[in-house]
Amino acid sequence: MKKKIIVLLMMVLCLMTCLSACTKKEEPEPVVQPSFELAGKTYFNTVDNYGHEDHSKLWLGKDGTFVMADSYADGVKDITGKWTLSEDVLTLETDGGNKIIFEVKDDDTLTLKSSLDGSKSDDSFSTTEVKGSSVTPKDSGSSSSSSSDSSSTESKSDSKTDSSSSSSTTTEPEKKGDVPCTGITSLYHNYWSYEGTKNWDLEIKAQPEGCTDKMYFKSNDESVVKIDDQGRATAVGVGKTTIDVTCGSKKLTVGYEVKDKAAPEGSGASKWVCKNPNAAEGCWPNVSFDGKGNFVIEENGFSGMGYYYGTYEIVDGRYHCYVSSIKAERCSMPDVSEIIFKIVDEKTLKLKTGLQMSQNGDLFYLE
Repeated sequence: MKKKIIVLLMMVLCLMTCLSACTKKEEPEPVVQPSFELAGKTYFNTVDNYGHEDHSKLWLGKDGTFVMADSYADGVKDITGKWTLSEDVLTLETDGGNKIIFEVKDDDTLTLKSSLDGSKSDDSFSTTEVKGSSVTPKDSGSSSSSSSDSSSTESKSDSKTDSSSSSSTTTEPEKKGDVPCTGITSLYHNYWSYEGTKNWDLEIKAQPEGCTDKMYFKSNDESVVKIDDQGRATAVGVGKTTIDVTCGSKKLTVGYEVKDKAAPEGSGASKWVCKNPNAAEGCWPNVSFDGKGNFVIEENGFSGMGYYYGTYEIVDGRYHCYVSSIKAERCSMPDVSEIIFKIVDEKTLKLKTGLQMSQNGDLFYLE
């Protein structure tokens, strides 16, 4: 009897095991999401869209912020904001609310899926530094190229330490406080100014902050632009040239063009008229430049006309008119020593000082 019960129990156990095996659902294998290490790296656009060897670049901060230096035809534009990564899609949300999308190929390669001024859709970005990239984030010491330089320096230092420990020869210690240059930043890749611009700080700086390597500046045509040892430019004559900047082992070349605004039509003289609504037709305020450094401003008053005479120079895109004498006909004229016009474009000036009837902001047009 006992044997029959045992056999019966074994049969029931086998049946339950079979039923459990038949009803058990096969669980799908978990999907492994790609994992990328992007933070703290700098990615350079490997495609030069404008032929000036100044490639756009993207720095991804470890705090979720980014800086993109988008190099286009006339310069470099910085774009900042926050970045996020979802699977293989890198999204840059700019401070202005726009989105820039990259496809992540691997840790060191991105493909742009948007289109910008200097970078086009499907351009490839790589952590390999590209010649001519000039704009670097302030804390670019965390970028791949800088970290590579740093690790290289550390390895050399370690090697030197090991060598000295295994040898009785004394190695001369490195100078304390030396901070080598890891890059050169530039406000623009291609600069331009008007003839006569003086002491313009181009804001070309060595990285990192506190770098002890000295920067050297050289104009390749001093008949166009001269540059002092502080990186300040003076526009000498109309034309185009380049400026070479070196700091330690780093080198940067930027373009510089000097444009002629003193005589827009090449005549050596120009006259600009303001259609001021406060003036009677035919009595509009106007300014004339003779192309030789002299000016006359004709200004209508409430009951007559007045004139300002003197010399002028063009500095940082502005006409600075230095008044030497004032003549008034049946009207009172404000006693001013300097009158400034900002050059808006080749046919427009904007008054930056107030006169009798002409106000700050009035536009004067080339006649």
